[in-house]
Amino acid sequence: MSHLYIQNAAAIGPLGQNLDEIWERVLEGRTAYGRVELSGSREFFAAETFPGYASDPKTYAPLFYEAITRLVADLKIETPVDAIFFATAVGNLADAENDIYSGHELGLEKLDFAAVEDLFRKTPAWGEKTRFICVPTGCCAGLQALGLAQKTMPYLGLCRAIVMSLDFGLSPLALEAFRKINATAVFDDQVKASPSRPFCKERDGFLFSDGGGAVLVSVERSVEPMPRITGYGCVSSAYHMTDIAIDGSSIRESIEQALLMSGLKPSQIGHVNLHASGTVQNDQAEYQALTDLIGSELPPITAFKGNHGHALGGSNMLEIALTWKMMREEIVPPTPNKLLVDAFDSVQPRDLSGPLTNRTTLKTASGFSGIHASVIMEL
Repeated sequence: MSHLYIQNAAAIGPLGQNLDEIWERVLEGRTAYGRVELSGSREFFAAETFPGYASDPKTYAPLFYEAITRLVADLKIETPVDAIFFATAVGNLADAENDIYSGHELGLEKLDFAAVEDLFRKTPAWGEKTRFICVPTGCCAGLQALGLAQKTMPYLGLCRAIVMSLDFGLSPLALEAFRKINATAVFDDQVKASPSRPFCKERDGFLFSDGGGAVLVSVERSVEPMPRITGYGCVSSAYHMTDIAIDGSSIRESIEQALLMSGLKPSQIGHVNLHASGTVQNDQAEYQALTDLIGSELPPITAFKGNHGHALGGSNMLEIALTWKMMREEIVPPTPNKLLVDAFDSVQPRDLSGPLTNRTTLKTASGFSGIHASVIMEL
């Protein structure tokens, strides 16, 4: 299996408008969270890329498309790519909702996630032979798009591609839907720290956010060393519509598949960037998968949703972009401010940044209905 070299990365989210800005704030241990107010006196905790916009569907709806344009521009692409792998969980849901609230007729293109191809056609990334692939598989979508790119590009004769995942899902429908399954948190002005608390004893759900990321990848080896994807694994266990098995068996299997493809052993993993949504189920499942594979002495762990919340499918590539940055800078960021990280003895907090001495990194992601994906990144 060929490697997929990450030539550049971009991100946008609640901590900043570009990857460098987000990275600096992660190094400071910063967190992002606030309040979204909906009609009917409904208030939710949320982390917004553009604070204040989500409370008004009319102003929020265009942000999905604006973010795509920004991410492509930040990749600094001068010549068209061979393919674009675009991943999302809810797509342009906010735009479709806004049409309904405004009394406009809802066109089917608003419900077709692949319709964003037309926007990419207006960017420098698009050429006559560029192929567009949409992966709308939920909170695992970004990693699945990355794995799909690694597996298919060599066989299709594709050299360069963009892999992007993005969600601006802070819409009334999404906020209420996640409230029905006790995922979104009702705003409480007595809470003085981020409600996104992965691997903390006092955790009860995730902080809904928006944003995403993109990487420019190539199957050709570069002259200078750069982070590359060497392994990928994905398991769809169909365990439950929203719950996951806390024994971590499916997560472990996805990691084992990625390790097998990369040719590495669990003991060779030097860092782990987890899905870490902040739910008790997810923490227990990922912890169990890691200890079953690696043992009780775990390598350093990062959980970026503690910084910027959970942007659904957009989180995958935002976190891949931050991991790419971490590997290039050889720095492990500190634990986000006011996160105790006290749920498991093997997962310890960091007060300060530290050196990343072993850059072989495992990245995991999980989604509804028991979908779990993992990638191995090496430099």
